[in-house]
Amino acid sequence: MPEVLPNWHPVAVHFPIALALTATLLLLAGRLRPANPTLVASARLLLALAAGAALLAAALGWQAYLTVEHDAAGHRVMLQHRNWAMASMLGLVLLALWDGLRQRADKAVHGGLLPAMLLISGGLCVTGWLGGEMVFRHGVGVSPAAFASPPPPPEVQLPAAVSAPVPVPAAPAEVQGEHIHKDGKRHHH
Repeated sequence: MPEVLPNWHPVAVHFPIALALTATLLLLAGRLRPANPTLVASARLLLALAAGAALLAAALGWQAYLTVEHDAAGHRVMLQHRNWAMASMLGLVLLALWDGLRQRADKAVHGGLLPAMLLISGGLCVTGWLGGEMVFRHGVGVSPAAFASPPPPPEVQLPAAVSAPVPVPAAPAEVQGEHIHKDGKRHHH
């Protein structure tokens, strides 16, 4: 994976959000214009695509959750983001399955689909906002190399009268599955 992009979750999350919100708007437009069946048919297709994209984004998000560097404050937001994402993804997948079964039985859109999609869309918005908080407020997932200072110049032999700096020992190797937050605390996922 390119070093500038430590994980693919940020790329994938835009699809379920955009597809689900568009499906919701199409369902609303279909309710306002019932003479145009294309609106509802398009919404149903986008709902299925949004559910598939949500599963992919959740899998990539789980990988990111286990690997990105973060501090304790970022970890709290990360947990909230994960919980909202899992609930929204589960709701979206269940709605898509339910509506897919109704489509196979040649049934019309259920009246409860639009309110449920409005609720799921709200959950996806909260999830996205928390994701933005993690990245832009807490720097979770941001490459530390972007903020690294330039390397120090090579050491020069100093005259005997001037004492050389004392080298700093390297940090011990991390235990498998354990990582260190920016604030120095360790934990496992």
